[in-house]
Amino acid sequence: MKTTLKAIFIILMAVMLITVFTTSAKAEYSAEVTMTPDKTEVNPGDTVTVVVNLVNVVDAGTGASEMAGNVEYDTNFIESISSTQGTWMTNPETGMFLLSGNILTEDGQFAVLQFKISENATGSSSVTFTELITADGSGVEPSSPDITLTFTVANTEEPGGDDNTTGNDNTTGDDNTVGDDNTTGDDNTAGGNNTTGGGNTNTNRNSIRGNSTSNVTAPTRLPSAGIGTGIFIAAVVLVAVIIGSYVLYKRYQKI
Repeated sequence: MKTTLKAIFIILMAVMLITVFTTSAKAEYSAEVTMTPDKTEVNPGDTVTVVVNLVNVVDAGTGASEMAGNVEYDTNFIESISSTQGTWMTNPETGMFLLSGNILTEDGQFAVLQFKISENATGSSSVTFTELITADGSGVEPSSPDITLTFTVANTEEPGGDDNTTGNDNTTGDDNTVGDDNTTGDDNTAGGNNTTGGGNTNTNRNSIRGNSTSNVTAPTRLPSAGIGTGIFIAAVVLVAVIIGSYVLYKRYQKI
């Protein structure tokens, strides 16, 4: 009987130890850092707001309140990094930073950073955070994956230039609806080789360029040469022959 009780006691102790060990392992603090900018397409002189969150927070104890790591960026593109929520400190020589923020025991917003874009910024550039860790004061400092944020300067070219609505090959100008070889002008319905009168109007080719047809003066027509003219000439010759014959007859009738 004693042996049986002893065995039961040992088993119970083992179960208690396993339970304590498992509970302690599950209770260890962990979290991951995320950063979300309000925009990635920027203009020179802009300020970008970046929200820093902790996600997948597990057993943060009294709350996670510290973050550290390294940051690297081009100071010709981004002039500075500061915080509007939380305390941001950095060492320009080493690139190490420390950020104190909200005390979080669950997923939530940890801090808010601001990136100041340079007035001379062009093209694209990135801000990279590496070796990220957070702490809740328990001595456990879980790491997070590296974070890279890329920003691009927007195209600020003003609309306009060649191939617009006005200029060469456009709606007004050379080869357009008004001008040479168009509905009004040389070789059109009113003017040289036009529908009114033989030939042109009483002015040089385009006598009514841009005016109404009421200004057209009909050209003076020359008499037409043809069958009528031939008959007239024959009649004149016949009369001349008759007169000549009569004169000759009078002169030489007594011969």
